[in-house]
Amino acid sequence: MTLKQGLKLSAIIDKLDLQIKNPSAKAEEIGADLIMQIIKKLHKAENEIYAFVAEIKGIKIEEAQQIDLVEFIKELTGNSEVLNFFKFALK
Repeated sequence: MTLKQGLKLSAIIDKLDLQIKNPSAKAEEIGADLIMQIIKKLHKAENEIYAFVAEIKGIKIEEAQQIDLVEFIKELTGNSEVLNFFKFALK
Protein backbone atom coordinates (compact mmCIF):
# COMPACT_ATOMS: atom_id res chain seq x y z
CA MET A 1 0.00 0.00 0.00
CA THR A 2 1.36 3.39 -0.96
CA LEU A 3 1.38 6.44 1.28
CA LYS A 4 -1.30 8.07 -0.87
CA GLN A 5 -3.53 4.98 -0.60
CA GLY A 6 -2.94 4.84 3.16
CA LEU A 7 -3.92 8.47 3.57
CA LYS A 8 -7.12 7.92 1.63
CA LEU A 9 -7.92 4.83 3.69
CA SER A 10 -7.19 6.76 6.88
CA ALA A 11 -9.71 9.44 5.85
CA ILE A 12 -12.32 6.74 5.25
CA ILE A 13 -11.67 5.06 8.60
CA ASP A 14 -11.96 8.43 10.33
CA LYS A 15 -15.25 9.31 8.64
CA LEU A 16 -16.74 5.86 9.22
CA ASP A 17 -15.50 5.71 12.82
CA LEU A 18 -14.35 2.11 12.28
CA GLN A 19 -13.02 0.11 15.21
CA ILE A 20 -11.45 -3.31 15.58
CA LYS A 21 -13.17 -4.81 18.58
CA ASN A 22 -10.73 -7.71 18.99
CA PRO A 23 -7.26 -6.99 17.52
CA SER A 24 -6.02 -10.47 18.42
CA ALA A 25 -8.78 -12.15 16.39
CA LYS A 26 -8.09 -14.03 13.19
CA ALA A 27 -7.84 -11.94 10.03
CA GLU A 28 -11.08 -13.47 8.72
CA GLU A 29 -12.99 -12.45 11.85
CA ILE A 30 -11.59 -8.92 11.75
CA GLY A 31 -12.43 -8.67 8.06
CA ALA A 32 -16.01 -9.83 8.61
CA ASP A 33 -16.53 -7.35 11.43
CA LEU A 34 -15.05 -4.49 9.41
CA ILE A 35 -17.23 -5.38 6.43
CA MET A 36 -20.37 -5.10 8.55
CA GLN A 37 -19.25 -1.77 9.99
CA ILE A 38 -18.33 -0.44 6.54
CA ILE A 39 -21.58 -1.52 4.90
CA LYS A 40 -23.61 0.21 7.61
CA LYS A 41 -21.72 3.50 7.21
CA LEU A 42 -20.63 3.65 3.54
CA HIS A 43 -22.74 6.71 2.84
CA LYS A 44 -20.71 8.79 5.29
CA ALA A 45 -17.56 8.66 3.15
CA GLU A 46 -18.90 8.28 -0.38
CA ASN A 47 -16.46 10.62 -2.11
CA GLU A 48 -13.47 9.34 -0.16
CA ILE A 49 -14.37 5.75 -1.04
CA TYR A 50 -14.61 6.55 -4.74
CA ALA A 51 -11.19 8.22 -4.57
CA PHE A 52 -9.70 5.25 -2.69
CA VAL A 53 -11.09 2.69 -5.13
CA ALA A 54 -9.81 4.74 -8.06
CA GLU A 55 -6.36 4.97 -6.46
CA ILE A 56 -6.15 1.24 -5.64
CA LYS A 57 -7.38 0.16 -9.06
CA GLY A 58 -5.59 2.85 -11.08
CA ILE A 59 -8.80 4.06 -12.69
CA LYS A 60 -10.81 7.28 -12.89
CA ILE A 61 -13.28 8.16 -10.15
CA GLU A 62 -16.17 7.81 -12.60
CA GLU A 63 -15.05 4.23 -13.30
CA ALA A 64 -14.64 3.54 -9.59
CA GLN A 65 -18.31 4.36 -9.08
CA GLN A 66 -19.18 1.33 -11.23
CA ILE A 67 -16.97 -1.21 -9.41
CA ASP A 68 -18.84 -4.14 -7.86
CA LEU A 69 -18.97 -3.40 -4.13
CA VAL A 70 -18.99 -6.99 -2.90
CA GLU A 71 -16.06 -7.97 -5.12
CA PHE A 72 -14.05 -4.95 -4.03
CA ILE A 73 -14.67 -5.67 -0.35
CA LYS A 74 -13.60 -9.28 -0.88
CA GLU A 75 -10.47 -8.02 -2.61
CA LEU A 76 -9.66 -5.69 0.28
CA THR A 77 -10.27 -8.20 3.03
CA GLY A 78 -8.09 -10.69 1.20
CA ASN A 79 -5.22 -8.18 1.08
CA SER A 80 -2.90 -8.61 4.08
CA GLU A 81 -1.46 -5.09 3.61
CA VAL A 82 -4.92 -3.57 3.99
CA LEU A 83 -5.77 -5.72 7.02
CA ASN A 84 -2.45 -4.84 8.66
CA PHE A 85 -3.15 -1.16 8.00
CA PHE A 86 -6.56 -1.50 9.66
CA LYS A 87 -5.02 -3.25 12.67
CA PHE A 88 -2.40 -0.53 13.03
CA ALA A 89 -4.75 2.39 12.37
CA LEU A 90 -7.52 1.19 14.64
CA LYS A 91 -5.47 0.38 17.76
